[in-house]
Amino acid sequence: MQNIWSKIKKPILALAPMAGYTDSAFRLICLENGADIVYTEMTSVEAIWRKNKKTLKMLELLPKEKNVILQLFGNKPESFKKALKTISKIQPARPSGGFPTCPSVRRVSKISGIDINLGCPAHKVTKTGSGAALMDNKQLARKIIQTVLENTKLPVSIKMRSQVKNTSAIDFIKYIKDLNISAVMIHCRSLKQKFSGPVDFSIIKKIKKLLPNIPILTNGGINTPEQAKNILEKTNVNGIGIARGSLGNPFIFSSTKKYLKNNNYKKINNKNIKKTMIQHAEYFLKYNSSFAKATADKQNLVPLRKQLLQYFKGQKNASEIRQKIIKVKSLEDLKNLSF
Repeated sequence: MQNIWSKIKKPILALAPMAGYTDSAFRLICLENGADIVYTEMTSVEAIWRKNKKTLKMLELLPKEKNVILQLFGNKPESFKKALKTISKIQPARPSGGFPTCPSVRRVSKISGIDINLGCPAHKVTKTGSGAALMDNKQLARKIIQTVLENTKLPVSIKMRSQVKNTSAIDFIKYIKDLNISAVMIHCRSLKQKFSGPVDFSIIKKIKKLLPNIPILTNGGINTPEQAKNILEKTNVNGIGIARGSLGNPFIFSSTKKYLKNNNYKKINNKNIKKTMIQHAEYFLKYNSSFAKATADKQNLVPLRKQLLQYFKGQKNASEIRQKIIKVKSLEDLKNLSF
């Protein structure tokens, strides 16, 4: 099996994982707009091996998805082992690409890698010893990484923070650098900072010296093609992970590629924004339709509103447009909107 991290041309532009946002529909929209690699939402290993229906649904992929990295979190090596065993038993979808009718048939055949979450700052995650808390428990974290490496043939990567309490990213990498990990993404803010405040990208060069033979990606505070180019040039990093900067702006991936190549890019107009919103909604409905409890639910866009609202953030007339979007209930409603 070819390692996805060595296959992708550098610099890698990745959609970083975001709970509640990087679902199948949004991943596909970002892929179609230039993302090279996309991460799932962080997924509980406990919920996987216990076969929680909602969690197993998160493992499904739309037919056109590719280069998908499944991000896992937990705090018990044995649970990671059980989760990977569960995943290996899940059957792929039918070759026709249609959605399965049997709940036991799941779409995981296209997963390209496994990522271990060592960076989530959410209290409900860290209080259990998972996410970023694992960085400060190096012995346990190393055991988990070893367990994952021993129980999957997929390339294994990690996502971490620049600093967690008493452990820096450099300390952590020194402790696990002999393990056969395939890539590292570093959110260059500390656990204490969470998702705001200054981003220290200087740590990237130090990490690259410790791990010269695998891709190192940086993450945090990247919201424009200009910022992406500046960081790539200053750090010589192998790629960047874009999270909040992609919400309502999946175009950031293609725009960044154009900016890196030609030093310019075109601003996306409202016509193209609406076209992408409709495509996003269609993917969302397609993904969810075969699991809807009632016919009316099959066209329900209410759960997607929080993502649709992001498409016009920062615009002069954003407030007016948002008032229209919060009334959208169906695909027909969305198509009839005028901006």
